[in-house]
This record gives sequence, C-alpha cells and structure tokens, in this order.
Amino acid sequence: MTSHPLKSLLQLQLASDASSVLHLSSVLSALSEDSLSLSPHLQKWTSRVTSLIHSKDTGARWAGICLAYRTSSLSKSTMTEFAQSWAGLALSILTKPEPLPLLKASIRYLRHVLSAATDVPGLQRQLATPIVPKFSQALVSIVEKAADYELKALAMDTLRDMVILYPSLNRASSSSITNVCHQILNGSAPQRTNKLLLHHAADLYAVLHYTGGKVGAANLWKKSVDETLQCLWAASTSLRTTFPVKNSPLPSSGLTCDDPVLAVALNLDRLRCSAAALCSLLRTTVQRPVQVPIGRIMEFCLFLLACTADEEKEGHIDTTIRALELAIVPELQSSACDILCCLAKTVQHRLTPYVSQLVVMITYHLEQNPLPEWRCASLQCIQALLSNSFPHSGELGSTRLIKAIMLSLMPLLSTQSYAHTGETGSGQNKKGRKRRRDFEGDEVFKLSKDVICSSIVEGKAIICALDALQVTMRGAELQSAIRSLACRVMLSLSLSLTAMSRSSLSRDVHLHSLVHAKVNRMCLELARGTTSAMSKSLGLVLRSTVTEGNGHNMLTKLQLQQEVDLLLHARGPPLVRPLPHVEALSLFRAEESNEELAARTSLALTTIYDANIMDVVAEPFIGASTPEPTPQPVPTHLPMPTPKIAVPGPISIISPVPASQKMTSSISIVPTKDSADIPSAISNQLPTKSLLPSSSSQMEPAPLTVEPRFISVVDDDEEEERMPTIDMESDSDG
Repeated sequence: MTSHPLKSLLQLQLASDASSVLHLSSVLSALSEDSLSLSPHLQKWTSRVTSLIHSKDTGARWAGICLAYRTSSLSKSTMTEFAQSWAGLALSILTKPEPLPLLKASIRYLRHVLSAATDVPGLQRQLATPIVPKFSQALVSIVEKAADYELKALAMDTLRDMVILYPSLNRASSSSITNVCHQILNGSAPQRTNKLLLHHAADLYAVLHYTGGKVGAANLWKKSVDETLQCLWAASTSLRTTFPVKNSPLPSSGLTCDDPVLAVALNLDRLRCSAAALCSLLRTTVQRPVQVPIGRIMEFCLFLLACTADEEKEGHIDTTIRALELAIVPELQSSACDILCCLAKTVQHRLTPYVSQLVVMITYHLEQNPLPEWRCASLQCIQALLSNSFPHSGELGSTRLIKAIMLSLMPLLSTQSYAHTGETGSGQNKKGRKRRRDFEGDEVFKLSKDVICSSIVEGKAIICALDALQVTMRGAELQSAIRSLACRVMLSLSLSLTAMSRSSLSRDVHLHSLVHAKVNRMCLELARGTTSAMSKSLGLVLRSTVTEGNGHNMLTKLQLQQEVDLLLHARGPPLVRPLPHVEALSLFRAEESNEELAARTSLALTTIYDANIMDVVAEPFIGASTPEPTPQPVPTHLPMPTPKIAVPGPISIISPVPASQKMTSSISIVPTKDSADIPSAISNQLPTKSLLPSSSSQMEPAPLTVEPRFISVVDDDEEEERMPTIDMESDSDG
C-alpha cells in the first residue's frame, strides 16, 4: 500500500529547512488538488508551512511562502482557513529589508489571496479590509525605495490590481500613489526612463480614477487626460525653441536647465512618458460614459506631424540647441504616430474626418526615406488609421501613399549581386576584363554574408509595409495604373521569394516564411472578384493554403477552410468593394499605359527590356554603323535554341506579354548590362528568358509564358568578334 503524497513529502523533502529549500521545485510539481482535498495529513501540512514561514533562515521563509501560494491556489478551503495567519506573516516580510526572491514571493501570495477574496464575503470583511491599505502603503514604499526594476514593476502591477478590486479601500492612499506615478512619468536625464517602469507606471496612473467611485471616476479621468495633454504641449514646445511656433496653445517655455543637452534630453523623455500615459488613459475602462477630447488630441498630433527640419526662427540661435532639436524631429513624429494608433483603436470611425489629412502628412514623411524605426511607426499608424475608419476619398493621396509604401518593399526585389557590377562596361578592353577574371573565386573566402534585412527593425519594416499596403488596397480609390503596378509588384515578390534563400533575407530564418505567407495571401486577395480572375488563380490559392510562419498558426484552420471553399464555390456573391477584372491589369508590357510607365519610372523600377534599349543606344557597335531598330512584329512560332550558359539575372517584377508575342520582361531596381555583349540579339528583339522556375507562374492571375533567354555566350577568343544577326523571317532551320 502506497503512502499518501503529503505524508511522503513531509517525511522526506520537507523534513528540515535545508531540504525544503533544496527540493522545493519537486514538491511544488508533486502537489495537486486531489492530494489536498480531504487529506488526513492536511493539518500537519499547514503546520509545516507555517513553521517554514516563521523560520529564521531566509531560504526556509521563501520556501514557506512559495508552498503557501501553491496550497492556496490548489485548495480554496485551505486558503480561506489559513489566509489570515499567512497573509499577516507575508505582510510583515514586506516591511523589512529582505532579499528580492522573498519579497517577490510575498507580493505574489498577497495579490493572489486578496484577488480570490472578492467572492467570499466573510474573507473580504476579515482579511481585505484590514490588509489592503497596509499592503498598498508597503507597495508604495517599495516603488520609492527599491533599486531593482523588476521588483518595482511587480509592485506597481500589484497596486494596479488592488486599486481596481478595492477602490474605496485605496482612496486614502491615492495621493501617495499619484505622486509615485508622477515621479516616474516626469522623465529623467541624461538617462531615459526605463521602458518597463514607464509602461507599468502609465498603466497604474490610468486606473487611479477608480478611487473616485462611480460618480467621480469620470471627472477624475477627464482631469488626468487634461493634465497629460498639458504636459505634452509643454514638453513639445520646449523642444521647438529654435523653430517658429505654429498652432501651439502654450508659448515656448524655453530650457528647463542651464545645460542644453540635459534640457533637450529631459523634455524628450517627458514627451515619451506623457505619450505613454495618454495611451494608457485611452485604453483604460471607465465605469460611466465619458467624452474623449478628440479635437484637442488631434490638434497636438497634427502639431507634431507638421514639425520638420526646414524652418528656422529669426534672430540669434544657439547652434548647439539647434543641432539637438534637429536630431529629435523624427522622435516627435514617432510619438504622434503612437498616439494616433491608440486613438484610432479607441474611437475607431469617429476619427474618419481627420484621416485624409493625416494620410497626406504621414505620406510626406514616408517619401523622405526615414530610418527603419520611424518608417515602422508611420506604417503602423497608416494601418491603424485605415483599419479603424471608413474608407477615405482622395485618389491623389491614395496614389502617393501606395508609392511611398512600395518603396519599403523594393529591397526584396534587389537580389542581384553587385560584386561584379560594371565588368562589361563599354570603356574597358579585353585585357582589363581578363585581369579582373584572375581574381574570380575570392567570394569563397568571404566569411560574412550580406542580407537584405540586416537588423530586426528592417525586417519589421517589411512586415509593416505589407500590412499597410494590404489595408490601403482594400478600400482606397486608386488609379488603374497604380493598382496594376501594385499587383505586378506583389506578383513579382511572390516569385522572387520562392527563389530566395531564407538566410539571404534575414538572419532570422522565420522572417522569410512570414513575409512569403503575407505576400501569397495578398496576391490571392488581389486576384479575387470575378470568375474569370479566379479561373486563372489556382496556383495562388494552392500556395496560400500551405503557409509557414509562427504568426499564422492560430488562424491556419479557418483560413484553409475559407480558401478551399473558394476553390469549390468560386462563383460566390459579388463583393461589396469594387475589384478590377483581370483584363484591367496590364500584366503585359505591350499593354502598359503611359500613366503606369510614368509611375513605374518614378519608383526607379525599370524592365530588362528598357535597360537593354538604353545600353544599345549608349553603346553602338564598333566598326560598323547600325541603324536604329524599328519595331517589327515577332512571329508566333520561333526556334528554341538552348543557351550554353544560364546567365544570372535579377529576380524582379515579371511582365509577360500575350501568347502572340511570347515575350517576358522583368523589372529590376538596377538596370543590367548583359545586353552590352549581345547587341545584335537585342536589335532583333529576341525574347528573354525568365530566370524564375516555371512552377511559380501558377501564382499569377494570368498565365505566364516562360521562355529560355536567347543569349549566345561566346568564348574568350571570340569576344571582340561581331555576332551574326539572325534572320527572323527565314524558314530554314539552319
């Protein structure tokens, strides 16, 4: 017959104080609800826990508090019976200078017991009423005097729970709690306020209105919002002393201390802390309806977004202060984006009247090519604004926004190696090229590998750009040329990511799966709408059902059901939003309009065909005058020569032409110069080979025709000989 688990633990693991500390983890894992329910050894167990808490050894007291927490969480009847004695002992520990593990364990135990006592009237009267005020004062003292950030964060998080659960019992200590929050939210310099402390202090400050009761809570919340907005205006105007003041209700207060470096750092940290406090106040709950000051908050956000580095105040200006204030302009814009994200999620469609103006201002900042950190904040703000408001009208603003967002995705298309850029220049002779080929293979000894996203922030910027582009394409009014160009960019990304290795995108190998899954789903969404489009998008649907990436694990089953249903019932009811037919997308270079050509050129996107034409114009044949090539029809059936060497080319936007032409062109950021060695082939407009695998062509709404590149590679001895022209109208196979 096996002995009871409590009996075994008492005789072996908990026999002494030293063994209790040593075997604490195994004891905690061995406890269960069954072992504590109606056990004859329960009285001995609780007595042993009490003796451990009374022990003079610090480790034994820590083990006793941990066992009391575990016992109370498994057996509510035991907690109700022994809560008064154990809670009094834990509270006495908080008033003494004890080690950090013992203080943290005591705080967690008291928070658990006081949270569980809310539904037990007797325990609430006997335990919570005398313990909660003392517990709150002890936590305030820990926040003021403790040096460990994690202990301070735990104390403020526990204070927040106590204020929400027992607002009337914490009304007397609300002033001391408010002072603690103000000390942290007031900022610090030259070192910034710890981010962990900042968020916990902001969350605690946002629930202090609970102490006012049901009637006074709304007034206290409004007062806190007004004070926070006043602090935001004071900090922001102090950071614009060398700029002309515009639309500011408060005059510039100047420097708060003699040292300009400390003054700018202090005001910047105050701005960041006040913005976090305002976001917490917007996210908190109020017992009665309140009126959110949307107009005043929007006035402040527009003031921050209007801050640029171009303006300068007249008169004498300190160059040091001017340089510091110029450096923090992106910080001001980032703070505005953070506040706007929180405000949009809080008031949602009530922010619609301001969306058009905000989109124009944020688009301007995106067009200035900011750093990845500020780009992420702007893109997240765009996504939050467009997702939580009604579709805004404005074709020009949406067109500019789409272009600015696509600039963040361009690095994914630049997969060509620039190690040998310019080797085939026209101004270099055969001897120079041979001398350079003597060093081929040096890349084998290169230990480092270049990646597209060299930092975590750059990878995050790619994800934010995809999310923002998806939201913008759903409801915005776009020009047909810009919509077509965006579809071509997404299809090209879907193809290029297939041929790209995970390590070449980022050091985080999971980023490739996440980006690829988002791109596939966006391509599938763009292909939906009509049966003619869906009939040619089977590859997109199949690819989107097989996704990887940690972010899509929770929604995989639901999305799989929806996409399989889309295959089975492609002729469903029409969607509410207007979607173009597949014929409206200029997937072929011959169908590209002048507007789309101008938009593509403005984004520095050029096709290989365009690059070859430029090379032919810039590099005429040596020794012979060749007339300018004239456009001539290409036969439908062309010979299929096999190239000797597969010449690598950039993976970029694929633009297939109709089957009558059998031509495929691709867009790249940097024009290639492969055409310098094959001018005759270009002059006859031979089709080029798409270097992407033919299986990837299933992902496009229109079928792709993948043809091999008509490039004839010559040997070293024949480099300077002129290549014979191919008579396209000849019927002979020779």
